[in-house]
Amino acid sequence: MAADRSCGSCSMCCKLMGISELDKAPGVWCPNFKRGGGCAIYHDRPTECRTFECEWLREPRWPDDWRPDRSKFVMFTEEGGKRLKIVVDEGAPGAWLSEPYYSRLKRMSQKVHEGQRLIICIGQRRIVVFPETDIDLGVLLDSDKIISGYDDAGVPYARVLSQNEAHEAR
Repeated sequence: MAADRSCGSCSMCCKLMGISELDKAPGVWCPNFKRGGGCAIYHDRPTECRTFECEWLREPRWPDDWRPDRSKFVMFTEEGGKRLKIVVDEGAPGAWLSEPYYSRLKRMSQKVHEGQRLIICIGQRRIVVFPETDIDLGVLLDSDKIISGYDDAGVPYARVLSQNEAHEAR
């Protein structure tokens, strides 16, 4: 966590993130969240909640308008920092497309050439962001594996592996 940052009144992770230990689905408010009071089980909260840090909280480079309760999305990294996942509030599905967010996300997507990926999640819908285009894969299962990159002609691609392909890739 950045030294000068705290969650404060932001609680978007309590809504947008799934919490398996509580059997809480993504996109719905946690039953332990109390508006104006935060987490009712804060001292006994699940490990998933204790260890989660969104990018805004973790990195001081993000301005205050990127705080999840203001931007309407939560950003975090997966796969050892190789994938930036942006979980958007379904009540504001176009929030990531507005400025100042979209242009910065497009600049960040240039790291695809270094093996990184930027994925937008709006409910079960997945969009892979490239510098030159966004590829909407539609509604997917959490277990679906996305592959993306550039083909031999330099054209960006993103697709979902079939169950057989995903099994073979393991």
